[in-house]
Amino acid sequence: ILVLMMATALLGYVLPYGQMSLWG
Repeated sequence: ILVLMMATALLGYVLPYGQMSLWG
């Protein structure tokens, strides 16, 4: 469960940042 939480937190942190960078 800890790994799942870490993976979810990582995705939640990286995904929006990547979209912001993608949109400029």
